[in-house]
Amino acid sequence: MAFVVAGAILKKLGPLAVEQVGLLWGLGGEVLKLKSTVTSIQGVLLDAEEQSGLNNQVQVWLQELKQVLYDADDLLDDFNTEALLRQQQQMDGSTSSNANLNDKVQLLFSSSNHLFNGLLMAHRIKAIRTKLDEIDENRKMFNLQTRLEEPFALNKSRQTDSFVPSAFVGRDKDSAKIISLLLSTNGQQKVEVIPILGIGGLGKTALSQHIYNDERVSSYFQLKSWICVPNNLDQTQVVKRILESLTEDKVGDLQLQTLKSKLKNKMDNKKFLFVLDDVWDNGDYDSNWDSLMSFLWNVGAVGSKIIITTRIRSVANLMATKGVEPHELQGLSKQDSWTLFKHIAFKGEAMEGGERFVRAGEAIVGRCVGVPLAIRAMAGILSSKRNVADWEALRDKQARLDRVDTDKRILATLRLSYDNLPSHLKPCFAYCSLFPKDCVIDVKMLVKLWMGQGYINRGQSPSSHLYEVGVEYFKGMLSKSFFHESHEDQRGNVKNCKMHDLMHDLALEVAGEENITLKASNPMVDDVNLDRLRHISVDFGGMRRKSWPVPDWLPQATKLRTFLPANLDWEGMNVREGKGYEMFFSNMTSLRALSLYGGQMKVIPPSIHKLKRLRYLNLSRNGMETLPDEILKLVNLEVLILDLCYGLQELPQDMAKLSNLEFLSLIGCWRLRGLPVGIGKLTRLKELSTFVLGTAAKISELKDLDNLGGALSIKNLGLVKGRAEAKAAGLNRKPNLQALELEWSMLDSDNAAAEEEMTLEALEPHENLKKLKLQHYSGSSLPSWVSNSLKNVVIIILSRCGGLRYLPSLAPLVSLEELELYSLEGLEYIQIEEATSPSSSSSSSSSASNNNNPQLLPRLKSLAIRHCNNLISWWSTSKIEVPLFPCLSVLDVYDCPKLAWNPRFSVHMEKVRLSDVRSDLLGEFAASLPPPHSPTHSRFKELTIDGMEGLQVLPQELHPQLVSLESLCIQSCLDLTTLSPPASSSEQHLASLYYCLPALRCLQMWGLLGLDCLPQWLQHSSHLRELRISYCHGLGCLPDWLPKLTMIETLQIKDCELLLPRLESRTAQDWHKVEHILNITINDRMVQRNGNYLELAEEDQHQEQEAEREEEEEEEEEEEEEDVLHATSAQSSRMLWNLIMARLTCNLFKRCFLC
Repeated sequence: MAFVVAGAILKKLGPLAVEQVGLLWGLGGEVLKLKSTVTSIQGVLLDAEEQSGLNNQVQVWLQELKQVLYDADDLLDDFNTEALLRQQQQMDGSTSSNANLNDKVQLLFSSSNHLFNGLLMAHRIKAIRTKLDEIDENRKMFNLQTRLEEPFALNKSRQTDSFVPSAFVGRDKDSAKIISLLLSTNGQQKVEVIPILGIGGLGKTALSQHIYNDERVSSYFQLKSWICVPNNLDQTQVVKRILESLTEDKVGDLQLQTLKSKLKNKMDNKKFLFVLDDVWDNGDYDSNWDSLMSFLWNVGAVGSKIIITTRIRSVANLMATKGVEPHELQGLSKQDSWTLFKHIAFKGEAMEGGERFVRAGEAIVGRCVGVPLAIRAMAGILSSKRNVADWEALRDKQARLDRVDTDKRILATLRLSYDNLPSHLKPCFAYCSLFPKDCVIDVKMLVKLWMGQGYINRGQSPSSHLYEVGVEYFKGMLSKSFFHESHEDQRGNVKNCKMHDLMHDLALEVAGEENITLKASNPMVDDVNLDRLRHISVDFGGMRRKSWPVPDWLPQATKLRTFLPANLDWEGMNVREGKGYEMFFSNMTSLRALSLYGGQMKVIPPSIHKLKRLRYLNLSRNGMETLPDEILKLVNLEVLILDLCYGLQELPQDMAKLSNLEFLSLIGCWRLRGLPVGIGKLTRLKELSTFVLGTAAKISELKDLDNLGGALSIKNLGLVKGRAEAKAAGLNRKPNLQALELEWSMLDSDNAAAEEEMTLEALEPHENLKKLKLQHYSGSSLPSWVSNSLKNVVIIILSRCGGLRYLPSLAPLVSLEELELYSLEGLEYIQIEEATSPSSSSSSSSSASNNNNPQLLPRLKSLAIRHCNNLISWWSTSKIEVPLFPCLSVLDVYDCPKLAWNPRFSVHMEKVRLSDVRSDLLGEFAASLPPPHSPTHSRFKELTIDGMEGLQVLPQELHPQLVSLESLCIQSCLDLTTLSPPASSSEQHLASLYYCLPALRCLQMWGLLGLDCLPQWLQHSSHLRELRISYCHGLGCLPDWLPKLTMIETLQIKDCELLLPRLESRTAQDWHKVEHILNITINDRMVQRNGNYLELAEEDQHQEQEAEREEEEEEEEEEEEEDVLHATSAQSSRMLWNLIMARLTCNLFKRCFLC
């Protein structure tokens, strides 16, 4: 990594830098000598880094060199910073003849006085040169050879093969066996635990994920949750993570019993599958595990399962349910290992000299002993090497590992793959040790952090932007398996990933003493060399108190380049007031990256200007209303993130002084009144999340920001006057822009429609746009560019555009995947002209690729139409007979009372909601689907029918379409009297109807006032698991055939006036029909749990105990808060009183002074 630092220094020592330093401080000669020394040393660094793994003396020499190179980098940063600040002063006119006497005196004696700084810098540069000369002299004893770095060229082509996860190789038998155990009903235990045991890298997590996502498993269990277990098996954290996984929401810091109570209510005695990934032995796991299992035993249904993955046999044996043997994962077979290796290394290509490649590859695979992670890592390295000598060299190096102990050989193999990484990727990988194990890493943030540290080099692509190069860095390491579990956003960008535990161990090893991750709950460190500590992250996971006391030793780590919080809870970090933030700003002047996310600062201290080397600053979720002008002195700043600063009202007026700023994020800054004049001078901006129009900056400020990419939201467009002003924004000259949101104000005048139409017409974006959102637009039509120019758009959202009467033709939008129409009160029809589909459409969709039939919107997957009260039809002219939406899987139509159905749907429909629409729309929808026996028959799984006035019976056309339906919800259909087909249906139809819901697992009926009995066909739904009936006042009894449905596990009945008396006790008339059901809840009171009837007194007592426990927990939490606010001794009380009196006196004095 010293090679990269040296390279960064040489980059800063270009001809212009030497000339600038010479002019300002007369140190040009010294700088040239420094450049010569660094160049000489850099030549041997590649060889030195390779030898350092085998030669301890070389390793020590490299460490000493790297520290001096860091000092040199700081010095050159200071040169550059002083020059930039001097330019700022000249721009401000502070050195002009018009400056007042105070300005001149301040300039003369300030620390920015270049004469004074020149003396200091001369001393520093000479000291650094002396140290480097000594180190350069010492290198002679190692006989290091000069080597050139392989050139790095930016490859923007989308990677395939090894970039995407390879096929699931060699684990079919393992998968089948565990799935069989999961689906088995022969277990003797209510909740069974199935351990998967194996060494690191074998694929325990990958196998578990494959099983977890299997359709059979998903349909069998009512609840699923996947969590990575903390190393100490902390029961509170495990319960919390399960609850957050099930609710998809943060739950805050709660006591264990409160968490258990909430989880119990969520689980509701349902059959669950939990995966506890990567369980370790911390010496006390047995008692924690027993307590956790006792709880889960009581709240889950019979047949629930838990999969654990672990490397430790004793853990597997302890956790396994009696009678269940741990599934011990073995290495891949020789054939499967070779298949996996070939898939990644050869990329399907034939190699010249193929036999030698095969022999070398087979030898390498053989030493990976069937461990998929090692195979993928080695294959990933070799995938970019097309010289057989490189393969044979790696084979020979790997052969030396035969002497390494077996349990360490896998990590040693991974280290070999790291050693063969290009030098520019090595520091990037080591930096990732700052993220805790199993942390989901945000890729955009990671690349920006790499930028801030100077790790990214354009190489042979000088015209490319550093961020783009950084993304390619990431993709390169992803393809080599240094990252995994990556996910893409809707625009095709990789948004997050994880690191395998063994890769994280490797990152810690190569980062050495430069990087540490602190546990916020115990921030003490041992044996840390603070002079060599460069990067710190703080893991706040599981920390109850949000006020974090800054460790006493941290201010001494003055050479820190990174401070980041990691694994933040939603509330974020709260450094204690006072010295905490001053410490960051005053002591850590070498910081390049600083995140104080969630710091709850109401005022940013002016001393922030001391962080003059800062490149990356994240102040999100803080409470300030403004930023101090001193922040404008951070002239090196490249990334400024102010997301979710809800109180922020304005930015400093002279933002243009941050001339190096490339990323400015203002997401969720709702009170921001506008952007300052001059924001358009930040021509290096690559991302500007939000442009708020106000009394200051006009939309024309966007004119010169042609490098903008990512997402841009422009607000208050009602302030734009005229087509010319809008056109000045030049949105069509911004090819990198991926998402655009255009928002007008709800308060715009009613007669603004025509002007808004002209404005929108002039805001035409570049054709590369992937997402478009319009909000509060009052025009009656959309401009032609929506249809004609957006060939690549994937998502279109129209929200609260009340003036729109129709949409333009959507036929040209062959890439559109999501369309959302929300609260378009004036919309009457969607104008889709009767025309043949574009020629590209037949090849743009997989389902349409093999036929010549014209198809409209061939890639549309999700369609939502909500609150469009006047929508009449899909198009205004004749009905189009070509298939629409062949890939549609999600349809949501809500509150569209006039809509008539026209489209013809196709294969992929999975989830449908029809709510508050005409009752005959349901039949029209069913008729628009392909016939049940056709090859294009839709197999949707969820159907919700809600609020259909006048619906008396389900249409005959609907029933045959429900062959694969798993969930049916019918609610608020007040006129519905039966769920059976019309009486006129044929006997053949009635017979087939009995078997038309074979996959139904959940039936919910809510507010069906006219329903008097359950449908006869339901008795044949043998897979039904849940039956929920609420507010069905006409339902008089349960059918005699209900006991035939033996698979029902959950029955909930609420506010059914006639039915409830028949179930009020075990001797009631209908109780014998339901007593076979495991879990029964009546009027929100559980009366049967896991087949055991709960007497009223028993349940009431249980609820009282729960309430008492929750009340006690709340009191405990209140007491804890009071402990923080109040002193516990007479002395501290007096101190508190004195403080209060002092503040009151100060405020009184201020008021008197102002008066």
